[in-house]
Amino acid sequence: MRRVNPPAKKQPPRRKSARKTAKRRRALPRWTRPAIIAATIMAAIGAASYGGFWAVDRGHVAAIGAQAAQSFFAATSGAGLSIEDVFVEGRRETTQEQIMLALDAHQNAPILAYDPGDARARLTKLGWIADAVVERRFPDTIYVRIRERRAMAIWQRKGRLVLVDDEGAVIGREGLDRYGHLKVIVGADAPMHAAKLLKMLSAAPDLMQRVTAAVWVGGRRWNLRLEDQIDVRLPEQNPEGAWKKLVELDQEHALLDRDITTVDMRIPDRLIVRMRPEAARKRRDGST
Repeated sequence: MRRVNPPAKKQPPRRKSARKTAKRRRALPRWTRPAIIAATIMAAIGAASYGGFWAVDRGHVAAIGAQAAQSFFAATSGAGLSIEDVFVEGRRETTQEQIMLALDAHQNAPILAYDPGDARARLTKLGWIADAVVERRFPDTIYVRIRERRAMAIWQRKGRLVLVDDEGAVIGREGLDRYGHLKVIVGADAPMHAAKLLKMLSAAPDLMQRVTAAVWVGGRRWNLRLEDQIDVRLPEQNPEGAWKKLVELDQEHALLDRDITTVDMRIPDRLIVRMRPEAARKRRDGST
């Protein structure tokens, strides 16, 4: 859990009183604060039961004027119900500045006027944050627990690269430089199918390391781009079986170490291999 100091809320300059007080007010002992806070809350509840004048729910005040609301919140803040601390759990990728800007929690601001629901909505708009819990913990603390996304792949979309998570949600470009080792996926709706593809590829870790990109073709199947500019065209049906077959061919015959450009596995029980033009020409010249 990380403690974050909320930014201090700017206060208007105090007006000088025309009268000088004869004696300085004594600070109340700390043991009296809970009693004052309880009395303030009970007063608010009593007013609500008396005429429905106050209605506080999730930081909102209903059926009262702005001036009355301001006076009410000022009274509760003066009794100790004001924001002093912000605690955040679960942050790794999202910056502290982004979180504090989304929370919009200012030090010394009335905690009863703070709306956790609105704060959560702002947090979940940040690319890395999948979900968040925001709570007011009386008398003076805002508690935040966030769940961040896990970057799964890099999606090439309209000529731009963005990170996506294992559920296909777009994270954005922030942190892209730290995740250059991830596979690049291309094609409309590719993020929605990438998790299944990566799980399949992980069955052969050594060969998976040679895969640099995957293209989702026609909303039906994958083309893989391997090192040395080799394209592997997987079938729509049973791509797992084709991937397993490719692993066997490479282990037994070093297929992917040859001068080839394409391995077409789209037709069941048939393998079509295209050689590089130079290698094909040399083979034709050697055979004549």
